[in-house]
Amino acid sequence: MYRIATGGRARRLVLGTMVVALLAACSDGDGDLTPDTPAPITVSVLAGLNDQQDPNVIVNEFLPEAVSIAAGSTVEWRFSGIEPHSVTFFPKGQTPPPPGADGSLSRPSTPAATDYDGESLVNSGLLSLGSSAPPTFRLTFPTEGRFSFVCVIHPNMTGTVDVAVEGALVDTQPDINERADRELTMWLEEGRAAKRKLLEAGPRQVPSPDDGPTAWTYEMGVTTEHTDVQAFSPASGEVRPGDSVTFVNNTLAPHTATFASGGQNPQNPNDPAVSAPTGPSPLTLTPEGGPFNSGLLPPASPPNPPPEPARSFTFVIPEPGNYPYVCIPHAPSGMIGSITVA
Repeated sequence: MYRIATGGRARRLVLGTMVVALLAACSDGDGDLTPDTPAPITVSVLAGLNDQQDPNVIVNEFLPEAVSIAAGSTVEWRFSGIEPHSVTFFPKGQTPPPPGADGSLSRPSTPAATDYDGESLVNSGLLSLGSSAPPTFRLTFPTEGRFSFVCVIHPNMTGTVDVAVEGALVDTQPDINERADRELTMWLEEGRAAKRKLLEAGPRQVPSPDDGPTAWTYEMGVTTEHTDVQAFSPASGEVRPGDSVTFVNNTLAPHTATFASGGQNPQNPNDPAVSAPTGPSPLTLTPEGGPFNSGLLPPASPPNPPPEPARSFTFVIPEPGNYPYVCIPHAPSGMIGSITVA
């Protein structure tokens, strides 16, 4: 399904002295045994990706989640999807902040190729196929130990690098590819199933008892343990003049609901206009003017997610017409929709 080409050895390596039948063939002139210790190698790991069949489905995992290497070896993370991710090692005892709480983590704090000392903050910043920086990040691990890392905007996206002690088994690139394929197959099916369930559920509605306006609720995607589904539910809907539509974010990613109408949506997710709502909720849409923006609705991140009103925004649509909308940060993943007022 997927392969990463590197110059790593194509066999499983064993650290330390190897017992051989012919000691003379492995000894120096004084009869001392010469250890067969493999040279450090470079292995590659994927840092998330979009489903090639459906870009709405994002695998928020390092593939594979864990690797074992010899001391002095290098790990290269490749950013192959549209959704941005980071490779971030926090100092021992420091807990990663909630996603988006520390804006400085979106920028790199470490050169793209360096040694990891096991103690300091090492951060690639957010990288993706759309980044201006090369979508790879490398670290060399000179000392033994187990080192954990995360993506700063996806709290479930974690990984480990085990720098093996002498005599332990370490991975080759084929080992890594095999595990990555196996994990990727599971997580893609998990995300695709979650999207089917999301779309089958449809919008919630609360009709007025006197046949007046209906209040609709649209979901802004769904998060599973290993994936994000970046799709509105429904993507396209029909309402009546005067109805209201409330967008609610129950995922672990921030989202916007932004209507262009007669205006132009901000294109840059880092534009300050993306974060701020156009006006207080409920906001009345018109066929012209705008854009009309919910602002960046925060994720429902544990352990203390913001209350639902803080993760929701309501639009009232009094006039007939077609109203396209988009989540600006996730437009490249196809998170778009439209509302028809008939």
